[in-house]
Amino acid sequence: MPITDQEPFAFRFRWVSDEGQETGFLGKRGSFDGQTIVLDDTSIPVAAVAELAIRKNIVTILVVTDEAEPSSILVSTSSAKRLKLAVDVARSSIWAEAHKDQLQKQRRSHVYRDQACPCCGATIILSDMPRTPQLYCQFCQSLVTLNQAEAPAGEAALKLCDECGMFSSPRQFTIAYFYFLVVVYGWSDRKVWCCPACMRGHAWKMLFGNVLFVLLVPLAVAQLLRSYGGSMAGPFAGLDTANLKARKGDLRGALRIYQKITDRVPYCAGVKYNVGLALLQQDRTEQAAETFRLSLDDCSNYAPAAETLMYCYEQLGQSEQLDELKLIWGVEDEQEEESEGSETPS
Repeated sequence: MPITDQEPFAFRFRWVSDEGQETGFLGKRGSFDGQTIVLDDTSIPVAAVAELAIRKNIVTILVVTDEAEPSSILVSTSSAKRLKLAVDVARSSIWAEAHKDQLQKQRRSHVYRDQACPCCGATIILSDMPRTPQLYCQFCQSLVTLNQAEAPAGEAALKLCDECGMFSSPRQFTIAYFYFLVVVYGWSDRKVWCCPACMRGHAWKMLFGNVLFVLLVPLAVAQLLRSYGGSMAGPFAGLDTANLKARKGDLRGALRIYQKITDRVPYCAGVKYNVGLALLQQDRTEQAAETFRLSLDDCSNYAPAAETLMYCYEQLGQSEQLDELKLIWGVEDEQEEESEGSETPS
C-alpha cells in the first residue's frame, strides 16, 4: 500500500563500505521525520537526496548540495524498504511543489499535472505530457497500467535489469566460487540483481568453476534452476527468451516473440522499449525511434524510452524533434549550460 503519512520513525542501521561490507560491530540509531534523515550524528535534508536505492537491506543515498560534489552514503538496515518509501514520498512532494512554483513564475500554472504512484505513493510530475494508459515511477521503477481492469498479471514485477538494461523481471541471485591454492583455500561470493536470462550465463560458469570442489555445486545447481525456472509466465511468457535472442542478434526470432506478447497485452511500454533496443542494436535507428515513440504512446513519462529516443534523434540529425522532446522533459543542452555558466556580469 502507498505510504501517505510521514509519521517519524526510528530504526537501527550499520554503515556499509563502498565494497558492500558492513562495518563496525554495534548498530547505530537512525530516524526520519519527513524532513530529515538522521544517521547517528549525520543529518541529511530530504531535499538534498537526489537518489535513494535499495538492494535487499542495503540503502544507497546519493546526496547533492551546493557546497560539495555529490556523495554516496551506504547503510544496512532491516527498515530499508520503509525508509525508501517514506523518503521518496517526501522528496517527490518537495520536487512537485518546486516545479509548480517554477511554472507559476513562467505563468504556465495551467499545464501542471501530477499523479500518485499506485505502487509507492510518490508524486509523479506529468506537466506537458499527454495522458496515456500507463504510468512510470522513477522512484520505485514500476511501470503500471492505470486502468486495473486492463492491467496484465505480473506487471508489477517487471523493471529494467541491472546487467542487460532490458525490461524484464530482475531479482537477486548469489554468485559464489570455492578456491584452493595449495595452502590457501576459501570462497568468494557476491549478490547480483538481474533478470533470469542474464543469470543463466553466471550460473553455468559457477557450476563448471566449482565442479572440482563439490562444496558449492548444490548452490550453482539451485541458481541454474532459479534462472531457468524463473522466466515470466502468463501474458509476458517468453519475454526472457525474446530478450536473449535480441542480445544475441536474432532480431527476427526476438520480434516474433515480442509480437505475441504485445498481442496479449494491450499496453506495454516496456516491451516496446525492448523492441526499440533490439532494432537499435542492428543499427536500424529510424525504426528504433518509431518504436520508442510507440512506447511513449503507451506511457508518456517512460524515461528509458524518452532518453533513448533523444539519442536516436541525435544520430538521425532530427534536431527539431530532439528539441521538442527535450522541452517536454526539461532537458537543457550541455552547450547552453556551459555558455550560461561562463557568462560574467558586465
